[in-house]
Amino acid sequence: MDDLGTPRSAISFNVLLSACVRSKLYDRVPQLFDEIPVKYGFLPDKVSYGILIRSYCEMGSPEMAMERLKEMEEKGVEITTVTFTTILHSFYKKGKSDEAEKVWNEMVNRGCGPDVGAYNVKIMNIQGGDPEGVKGLIEEMSNVGLKPDTISYNYLMSCYCRNGMMDEAEKVYEDLETKGCNPNASTFRTLIFYLCKNEQFETGYKIFGESVRANKIPDVNTLKYLVHGLAKSSKAKEAKEMIRTMKKKFPANVVKVWTKLEDELGLAKVDISDIKSNVA
Repeated sequence: MDDLGTPRSAISFNVLLSACVRSKLYDRVPQLFDEIPVKYGFLPDKVSYGILIRSYCEMGSPEMAMERLKEMEEKGVEITTVTFTTILHSFYKKGKSDEAEKVWNEMVNRGCGPDVGAYNVKIMNIQGGDPEGVKGLIEEMSNVGLKPDTISYNYLMSCYCRNGMMDEAEKVYEDLETKGCNPNASTFRTLIFYLCKNEQFETGYKIFGESVRANKIPDVNTLKYLVHGLAKSSKAKEAKEMIRTMKKKFPANVVKVWTKLEDELGLAKVDISDIKSNVA
């Protein structure tokens, strides 16, 4: 850069740090952070610190990230909600929920109001996956003027599923549109998996059709689980129709997976001319 007459700056520095993060060279970031700004005479900005803090958290050291927060405060660098959320998630990931709560309280006390992303991190770490606890946080979000998103409701649905409350889980799914949210692939994957686990294959087949129409088809393993269930519960035609749909929707290199499954389940000769596709 010197040869080109371009001085080092926080912007170019942030590009370098981001490249380290993308390459998962997290331990290089603190070293570069402490060396380069001093050497070339510029100050790191909030983005620089954000990348540094993410690196510490990726290395499993949210405690070091907290130390850097103090440094940001001392130097008058703005601390964002995203920065707090990164540390919050890292403490939860380490199983240090008490420390995570301290981070949450500090974020609130600083007037750095939690956003939807921060609430979702907290939701995903509700102790024991308690549906009522998740509902409480979703209501709290709404009360402070935030709009819960698909991730929020997906986790509520997942909690219901894990607790065997399938009617409640389906209600969350059915109400997504009225909440202004659209289901994603994770929504469909979770619901179909637990419907199969509870041997509700016909409902799972219906949800599968809705995932196809929404172009949010779940992963191969979840769909294989459903095909097996349909075939073993006297729904061979539905299983065959599902495989036919998957052969059209999945890439060519995955088609052989469905052909093999079709042969294994004895579906190759099943006549489905009289069955109406549920994905039309």
